[in-house]
Order: sequence, then structure tokens, then C-alpha cells
Amino acid sequence: MMLMQEKERGSFSTGCDLLDLVVGGGLRYGYPIGRIINLVGDSSSGKTFLACELVAAAYHCFKDKLKWVYDDAESGFTFDTEQLYGFKVLPDEEDRVKSETVEEWYCHVREFAESLKADEKGIYILDTLDGLSSRQIQERGDKRFSAYQKDKKFEQGSYQMESAKFLSQEFFKNLTGLVEQKNILLVVISQTRDDIGSMFNTQTRAGGKALNFYAHTCLWLYKAHNIIKKGRPVGEVVKAKTKKSKTPRPFRSCYFPLIFDYGLDNVGSNVDFLFDLRTETGELSSSSAALRWSPGEEITPKVLVEFIKSKGKEDLYREAKKTYTNLAGVKGLTEWIVKDVEMREDFEKTFGVAMKREDLITWIENNSKQEELRDRVRAKWEEIESAIKTVRPRRYG
Repeated sequence: MMLMQEKERGSFSTGCDLLDLVVGGGLRYGYPIGRIINLVGDSSSGKTFLACELVAAAYHCFKDKLKWVYDDAESGFTFDTEQLYGFKVLPDEEDRVKSETVEEWYCHVREFAESLKADEKGIYILDTLDGLSSRQIQERGDKRFSAYQKDKKFEQGSYQMESAKFLSQEFFKNLTGLVEQKNILLVVISQTRDDIGSMFNTQTRAGGKALNFYAHTCLWLYKAHNIIKKGRPVGEVVKAKTKKSKTPRPFRSCYFPLIFDYGLDNVGSNVDFLFDLRTETGELSSSSAALRWSPGEEITPKVLVEFIKSKGKEDLYREAKKTYTNLAGVKGLTEWIVKDVEMREDFEKTFGVAMKREDLITWIENNSKQEELRDRVRAKWEEIESAIKTVRPRRYG
């Protein structure tokens, strides 16, 4: 029944086709509406960027039927979203929601939920949970300062248990049903911290067991490396992995590029996945000119050599092979062929258009092939899932 209800409510796209597959878990594409999502990551891992992409994708889909609140609890939002997406994800400074305590956050979420109409969908983003205190902690701070002014000791402990207790006993318990009823996606952003009590140098985040229990998806983000152009960083490659997912396919992961002055490069991440261009550490493994959009004839070194012979270029090929040590492989042969204008034209007729990564991305966008690219990526993803699926008879009935 729960899965049927999720399907009826629909989903919010992450703004990235690959990430939609990761968090969808084989049930949908994207985050399920009416659930709590936790985005976790270290500094500069793309948490805020990804939250903005979520709003931008939802706004593009639902238009004026979408309402959202970006709760800038840390007062650290600096993105020019109007330049990136054509509208402001956050209002001007004086009109922003900035919760200071978990109790105030609860009231803001409740107020937002009650304001939604029956035909509207909502997104509430808290950035970040680590930026919140609790009313008891603030009151205790006032008492401590008052005692300090009177030159007296303040004996009360300072370990932050009140926030976790409130989240566990009141906040999530009271709001879980409300966000479901009102078709809200509640996104909680968390900052990673080192787990001092662990002997294995692991990382943890705020929210305690309550957030683990009530969150539908816990998506952890890791910065893989910077994207450098002319010696300057222009973006970063991020790895995303679900550490909790209430779907049949948990613990899936993907890489996607974030370009600082553009946003999430959805087409680029799709091309990288479709053509297996990224290594296990997220580095680009190939920038060759051998990427073909049209399938054409299967390319092997033997087939390419026969193609060269048929064009009367065998002698030239022998000379070139002495210069290019890796020419015997598909990549080397293809790059050599497409440098010759005459052979390139015949090559593309036979094997399909061959392009470098950046040229292929531009070609896809200029020829409106984004949907076809998305469908190919989804098909390849499902092929992999089918290949690893357990095929055994049912144990019962």
C-alpha cells in the first residue's frame, strides 16, 4: 500500500538523471513526494548546490503549483541562482527564513505545511541541521553568561542532548504524517563530522538515530576532485551514494559534475555513464574522438584495419603506426582515421559520427537529444540491474 501511495503522489527529480536512478531505487525516478530526505556531506561536497537543483527541476515541472522554503539556518547561502536558473531560490536577505532552534524549525515547517493548498506540492529545505540549537541550550547559555557576570560557577552540563531528544520524541514523529498528507518533500542537509568515539576513523552527522529512522533516503555526497581549466578550478566532480534507501535497490551510487557558473551537468554525467568514461575514483578515463552517438557497425581493431585497407591508406597507416605506439587499439586507430578528412566522412557513414566528449555534449544539446540520451542511460542502468539480479526460485509458494 505504501508503494502504491508513493506512486500516486509522484516524485521530485533531483535535476540529474543518474541521481534519479540512484535515489529512485527501481520504484520511481527521483525523490518520493511526502517523505523526509537527508543530504549529508563535508564542506564543498555540493549539498547546497544539489538542493538548489532540486528546486529548479521541480519549478520547471510544476510551475506555480510548487511552493518551497529554503531555511538558511547557517546564513551561508551565496549562490546566484537567478543567473543559474532564471529565478531566485532564496528571497532577499531580509525576507529569508532562518530558524535558530529546532523548536522554531518545527513551527516554520508546520506553518508552511498548513499554507499549502490541496493541488500544490511543497519542498522545505533546512540548510543545515548543524546550524540549529535548542531553546533549552539557549536558555542555559543565558544562565551561564549571567553566572559569569556575577563571578559565579555555572555547574550545569553542556552536552547537547536536548536537540536530539526533541527531534526523536516530537519533531519527526509529529511531522511525518503532515508532510505526507500535504505532499511535501522535507530535505534536511547535514554536515559530516569525525566520529571521535570510533576506532576506525569513520564520519557521522547530527540528528542522531531519529533522522536515520524517519528519513526515507540518506544520500551521502563526496567531493571526488576539482574540474580544472587553464589551471583554475571551474567545478567539481561529486560522488553520491545512498547509505539508507527505503527501496529494493539501496546503496547505489553515481558521479556527476557540478560547474560553478552553470550548475549540475546532467548531459555530461549521462555521457560519462553511457560511454564508461569515468574510473572508479571519478576521473575521466578517456577524452578520445571515438564516441559515437549512432550505433553503426561494431568497431574492433580488425574491422578498422580492413576499413583503412579499403581506402588505399595501408602504406600511410604503416608509417603512422611507427609514430603512434598505441595505434593498434580502437582508440588510437579511430583518432588517426578521423584526422583524415576523406576517411572521416566515410568512417562516419559506416560507423556513425565520432566525436570528443565535449563535442558530443554540444551536439546532443544543439540537436535536442537530451530525452533520447536519458532513455539510453535508463536502459543501460536496467541492463546492469538485470545482470546482477538474483535468479532463484521462491522459497515459499
